[in-house]
Amino acid sequence: MGAEENAVSDEAHLTIGDVAARTGVSAATLRAWERRHDFPRPERLPGGHRRYRQDQCEQVKEVVRRRDGGVRLEVAIADVMMASSHQGPAAPSVFASLRARHPQLEALHLRKSMMKSLSWALEDEALATAARPVIFGNFQRVKHFEVARPRWEELARVADVAVVFSAFDEMRVDASPVRVALPADAPMRHEWSVVVDSAEFCAALSAWEIPGQDHKPNQDRVMEGMWTVDPWVVRDAALTCVRVAGDCGYDDGGQMLKTLQERPVSAASAPMVTLFNRIVSYADSAR
Repeated sequence: MGAEENAVSDEAHLTIGDVAARTGVSAATLRAWERRHDFPRPERLPGGHRRYRQDQCEQVKEVVRRRDGGVRLEVAIADVMMASSHQGPAAPSVFASLRARHPQLEALHLRKSMMKSLSWALEDEALATAARPVIFGNFQRVKHFEVARPRWEELARVADVAVVFSAFDEMRVDASPVRVALPADAPMRHEWSVVVDSAEFCAALSAWEIPGQDHKPNQDRVMEGMWTVDPWVVRDAALTCVRVAGDCGYDDGGQMLKTLQERPVSAASAPMVTLFNRIVSYADSAR
């Protein structure tokens, strides 16, 4: 087996049985976690056998500790994966992460005018009901953020954390909201997202623009999007935003992650009637 061992890194020498013995998590469960959550992510020998690093045992133990403490499994895994993000690839985007991790969410084809109505409704509800939210916004163009800047400055005023992503020339950690500059190859440059995480109200909206619409007026272009008020899915979206911000060079000493970890996932029922009325009102005025 020595020749096969050379196919993986020197650090990855533990079998799945070794990991199971060291963590107390069965091999069958580890395989299920890998299949459903891409965690823990092993290296593979030419014959297909898994090999793990010792630090991955520690990550599995931390997931178990958080799960046993009452944290939902997928959130515990997301937390641990993000905290060790230097060991793995960057989270691609909010939309891609939601689609991959929560396939139950229905993807809709929405005109940009409807996306604007949805965004404004979520933002207004955050201002009206969310006490000290953690809120993220993603803008396809800097000019779009400039139009929305007064609204987002007000959101930042009442938020614990407020961060916006776009193709900014530079990062602005002294600004409110914080501006995170997306690199030229970032998938999120093609996306539109709003994520609000608080005890009183939580919601996530994310979409990407379907290509081949240059001939259409901007408001008539169609995006593939999804939105949810499921608090666990919203927390997942917020964690993805934190990780993307870190990948883009925003180092706040782990404060965003700490803020999310210290607050419980919302148990409040989403004020759907009020939110729906806001959406309808904005959609009607946009006609």
